[in-house]
Amino acid sequence: MDGHEMPPAVPPRRKLKKSDQQQQQSTHHAASNGLPPTPQVHMGACFLKVFNGCPLHINCTASWVHPETRDQYIFIGANEGLYTLNLNEIHESTMDLVHARRCVWLYVIKDILMSLSGRTTYLYRHDLMTLHARQTSRFSLSMNKIPEKLVPRRLQVTTKVSDTKGCTMCCVGKNTYNGYRYLCGALASGVILMQWYEPLRKFMLLKTFETDQMPAQLPVFEMFILPELEYPLVCYGVQRGHDDNHVKFDLLNLNNLADWFTDVDPTAEYLPVVNITQIQKDTVLVCYDQYVKVFSLNGRLKSSRRRQAKLHFDCVIVSLVTLQDSVLAFHKHGMQGRSFRANEVTQEICDKTRIFRLLGSDRIICIESRPTADPTADSSLYVLAGHENTY
Repeated sequence: MDGHEMPPAVPPRRKLKKSDQQQQQSTHHAASNGLPPTPQVHMGACFLKVFNGCPLHINCTASWVHPETRDQYIFIGANEGLYTLNLNEIHESTMDLVHARRCVWLYVIKDILMSLSGRTTYLYRHDLMTLHARQTSRFSLSMNKIPEKLVPRRLQVTTKVSDTKGCTMCCVGKNTYNGYRYLCGALASGVILMQWYEPLRKFMLLKTFETDQMPAQLPVFEMFILPELEYPLVCYGVQRGHDDNHVKFDLLNLNNLADWFTDVDPTAEYLPVVNITQIQKDTVLVCYDQYVKVFSLNGRLKSSRRRQAKLHFDCVIVSLVTLQDSVLAFHKHGMQGRSFRANEVTQEICDKTRIFRLLGSDRIICIESRPTADPTADSSLYVLAGHENTY
């Protein structure tokens, strides 16, 4: 975002037609060149190795399919920088450096990669089509030698987003009721709200909320989308309720300039939340300890014919992936999937000789593995296959 550009006017609200949603889904599932498809069957999940002996200290991953070649890429955000791995060329066992700055968060939208990078973190925008055109064209070698600061902004592969200095966390959500996609960033001084603007293919700043009420260390930072509100709510904490069937969400209302925050009890006890996912307009999954619970936005345990209100796992959950009808809970030595309907085990992978860690799950679920006997050894990278698509 350029400093002199004005935020775009908010377009009128619109609701996507069912045909549009189906078209988007069919486009999303278009064939790609990379790993072969694995049958999605009961208990059919498996880890497929895509890289061996990785020395990087990885923080996050994201995936992208080149719209012309259909090659499938995994972007790897690490302390050592931002790297890319072509799944159609995994036999070469090589990664390419994209950005030589520490990277802690990634998100792909419309052939654009957004990242949180740098010692002093900023939000960055990376043009993936331009990036890969330079990597494959012999005529671009001279351009690659020019310092990035001297390259015209419109030709730069990577640009720093203004007004995002010190951004520590980001979340992205799509309002399915009007079709717009929003990005929120947590700064030391408050929160920024941005909206994806398709003509410029970038997120544009809509609002800045300056406040000192939010904690310095945010346990969670996720959006809730409501049909009656233009902008999202941001959840930044979950308090224990008066019993196990209730919680209280700490929310920032980006629609209300007069009263942004819900009431916060300074003596409240907070849940050690691993994951929060909104799956319906008034339904939120909260994962902590050994539980995945379903709550309404008012914080009351919520069950239905299709979905149990509580799933219990035999191990402490380290990270969670939400699927259409089930969840995948990752623990130290593997993963277990359970269905919402019957709380039955749908997938099970466990290997006590390995330590596993979920790296990302936007389109491809990427996992890191190290030997239990040598947890500081170089890691192996895997993708999870044979499961349903993420929620």
